Amino acid sequence: MAVPEPLGLTRRTVLTGAAALLAAGTAGFTVARPGRAANLPQIRAAAAGWIGRGGELLVLTADPATEADYALRLLKATENPESGAELGPPLPLPLPSGFHPHSMAALGSDLWITGATELAPDQARPALVRLHESMAAYVALPVPKTIRSGIATGIAPVGERGLAVAVEGCPDPHLAVITCAHLLRSADFGRTWTERPLATGLGEGYGTVLTSHGEDLFVAVGGGDGAQTIHTARPRAPLTRTATIGGAGRPMAAVAAEGHVSVFSDHHGTVTESRFTTAGAPLEAAPACACQGEIHAVPGRPGTWLETDGQTIHIRGTS
Repeated sequence: MAVPEPLGLTRRTVLTGAAALLAAGTAGFTVARPGRAANLPQIRAAAAGWIGRGGELLVLTADPATEADYALRLLKATENPESGAELGPPLPLPLPSGFHPHSMAALGSDLWITGATELAPDQARPALVRLHESMAAYVALPVPKTIRSGIATGIAPVGERGLAVAVEGCPDPHLAVITCAHLLRSADFGRTWTERPLATGLGEGYGTVLTSHGEDLFVAVGGGDGAQTIHTARPRAPLTRTATIGGAGRPMAAVAAEGHVSVFSDHHGTVTESRFTTAGAPLEAAPACACQGEIHAVPGRPGTWLETDGQTIHIRGTS
């Protein structure tokens, strides 16, 4: 269906309804799913280090048919790494009604989950939920006026007290379309926040991924033209653009390892890896990436990511 372009944007992802916006925020690869894969839950996000579960590796899952019925599960490696990791049974996840999760990260005794709250069938607002012990509650986010419809996507713990959250959307409260991205930062466990714009003119192929290296923040933003822009920030310092990489594709995950940061991207259906210094400068080359499917970073476990193709889940790492 043709749509008007009142903002002069091209290749925009225009959707109808909050559910479609949420699907765009979690868009991944279209993969073949054999019969035996039908029971494998859809992986939405991963995190480690949550004191509430002893620091174990957790994944956030959804029912593959409904893309709802969200659950937390433990993920454990098996004796044969090639057979994939093993998902545990669902754990209690008392999400607020109308909240649809996207990403998560642990910070101290709390688990923080980004996503959107559905206000009406055609209205969704970026939202952040804090899970403490068995209680979940919304955290007040300073969503900018330029995002009246949207979703909170990337999240990263920064140091011992800090959080960074990406919010994406558009100024029309009834239009589920991504045109801009903003970064929200807190240095006090989400009590207060600062906000700054990251990108405008976004569309198909957009995406914002975050990671931290100690107290330093690393941000990769993908635009509709396939280029990625890299930003970094030191503690209490402004965000600085450090590089723009043309033709990089849709960023899926940023993984901080010892001495570098890897950004995994979907480039025309192929997974690629780009490496940067922790200060955001591109490194000359990255090893050939043999990954397939969707890549998920594991905030709280440096150098670790998940690879899933709809059939198995593999725990990967730089070691």
